[in-house]
Amino acid sequence: MRLYGVTAINDKGQKTHQIIELEDNENVADYMEMDGSNVLSIKKLPSFYRFLRFRQKINPQDIVELIENLHLTVRSGLPISSALSDLAKDADNNHLQSVLENISNRVHAGMTLSKALSRHSGIFSDITVNLVRIGEETGKLDNTLKDAAEHMKKMNDLTTKTKSALIYPSFALVGMILTMVFWLVAVMPKMISAFKSFQIDLPPATKLIMGMSGFFQSYFIETAIISFVFVSLHLTLRKTQNRYKYITDKLLLKTPVFGQIIRNYNYAFIAEYLRLMISAGLPLYLALTIMEESLTNSVYKCSIEQAKDGISMGKSFSEALKEQNLYPNVILRMVSIGEQTGNLDVQLGNIAENYYYKVDCTSTNISKMIEPLIIAFIGAFMLVIMLGLMGPVFSLITNMPI
Repeated sequence: MRLYGVTAINDKGQKTHQIIELEDNENVADYMEMDGSNVLSIKKLPSFYRFLRFRQKINPQDIVELIENLHLTVRSGLPISSALSDLAKDADNNHLQSVLENISNRVHAGMTLSKALSRHSGIFSDITVNLVRIGEETGKLDNTLKDAAEHMKKMNDLTTKTKSALIYPSFALVGMILTMVFWLVAVMPKMISAFKSFQIDLPPATKLIMGMSGFFQSYFIETAIISFVFVSLHLTLRKTQNRYKYITDKLLLKTPVFGQIIRNYNYAFIAEYLRLMISAGLPLYLALTIMEESLTNSVYKCSIEQAKDGISMGKSFSEALKEQNLYPNVILRMVSIGEQTGNLDVQLGNIAENYYYKVDCTSTNISKMIEPLIIAFIGAFMLVIMLGLMGPVFSLITNMPI
């Protein structure tokens, strides 16, 4: 994508100055002529200029509302280009407004809506583009737009609930670690200096606390730097090394609380995604190919690749999934029943609803699940602290002459 600064005369005879972003092989003059503008000058802008532009973030909810409104306008019989133009004028988000104007110009010039949406792949997902394409080919665009909006609502809700379920234990863990560090760095040194003046044999618990406190005092900055480097390296490797991302994703699936949440999320996501694509008329293999790019967990992405290989070798979908030992028997059984009865989309919908409900319950009850662990950890830590504090006092009292 390249940025251009364009000065033109629009169809109303007004002089305009615009910054547009186009594909490398697109002609700027041709694009501007789509809405009847006459180009006066074109200036190619440097790549770093896009970072200087203020563009509001487009949230998933913005896209849901856009697709819903587009569904209503198309259903009422309004031409798509006119509907897009009206939606662009009503958009409060300047970035979304620019995107809609771009799409409207392309559609007005004869490009299909699905192809125009695909030019903004960072905003519109593959499933949205493919559903729109199917609607255009079958003449049922209003229905596929409605399906796309409902799908995005479910996925946004599922993602939000999953994140809320994961955030609480993460904050709780960080809070406990910070509390422990505060005690060892700020509180304990003052008490330890008093204990040393007693000139008595200190209990093991007190020596342990003194050692930990001394370590954090001496190497606090080094520990913070090493932790920062480790986290940065971890995030970088996850972005650049597929093998490392696969290993860490697999380890994450085995963690006590996080693993179950992530598994349920992926079961619901895969089932709902496939249900929608299959019910829209896409072949299973193509639906798997499209869905594969939307998966963020490398373990499940790899499982879909293996399932595609199995299907290409003549195996059923349920057989291809069973070989991986990754999916519960209830999912395998329901997929098998769906294949045998010819209503795979219905069974996938039932699977999605089941695991969506589990994610919902987990996000609601996560605090009740985590609180006993938090209380146990804090209790154990405070027990060590109290033993370390009371031990020297007790020794001092017992050794005092009567």
